[in-house]
Amino acid sequence: MRENNGFRQGMQIAFRLGTELTVATFIGAMLGYGVDQFFGIRPWGLAVGVVLGGAAGSLNVYRAAMLLSAEEFNEDDDNNS
Repeated sequence: MRENNGFRQGMQIAFRLGTELTVATFIGAMLGYGVDQFFGIRPWGLAVGVVLGGAAGSLNVYRAAMLLSAEEFNEDDDNNS
């Protein structure tokens, strides 16, 4: 089995993107929970934190995916030249 085959690269990319989305949502939830505890507005801070964290995570995943696709496009151009 080759070290850098397509399946392994795909799994690495999927793991990276999934981790970015999960961590951003978790951080948003924890910040929202902290806001709930500080202001006593349970559960609104948590709900807003999860939504904003999910949105931030989605934006990060989108940016990373665009960067990866741009790199792949550039590699294809280099191979065809």
